Amino acid sequence: MRKFRRYILPVVIALILIVIIVKLLPDEKKMLRRDIAALKKAVEQEDRTAILQYIDPNYRDEQGLDYEHLTAIIDGLLDNGDSINIMLSGLRVKIDSVVEPKTTYASCSLGLRVIAKYENEKVLVYGGVIQPGSVKAYFRKQKDYYRVYRAKY
Repeated sequence: MRKFRRYILPVVIALILIVIIVKLLPDEKKMLRRDIAALKKAVEQEDRTAILQYIDPNYRDEQGLDYEHLTAIIDGLLDNGDSINIMLSGLRVKIDSVVEPKTTYASCSLGLRVIAKYENEKVLVYGGVIQPGSVKAYFRKQKDYYRVYRAKY
């Protein structure tokens, strides 16, 4: 019986420690959700520098919009709009692949509605009045955060 306890007890303790460590470490999906929330907050706070941290310089979407055009649209929104409000719904995130030790690809799909104040009137910038617009975004993680490099909307 003593031999049994002597061998089983360390194994049980090791398993418990592994479970605790795995639960406490942030996983990639949580990190992607955190970065999406940070991007949303940056837009609502109209912080151009913070917004651009989450946009990949090689951005290009299916509409032909590249980084420079997207930056111009962001500047126009921030210069002309006030009180930007973003509503996300049905956020689903997926880790697509890990190419190099420090490069992870991920995607998300969500419903998006953006409302801003222009000349003291609320204007629907993106999405529908009744139903939000559908968006699929593709991310590349470099260093410590995810950046959008492509989107479908």
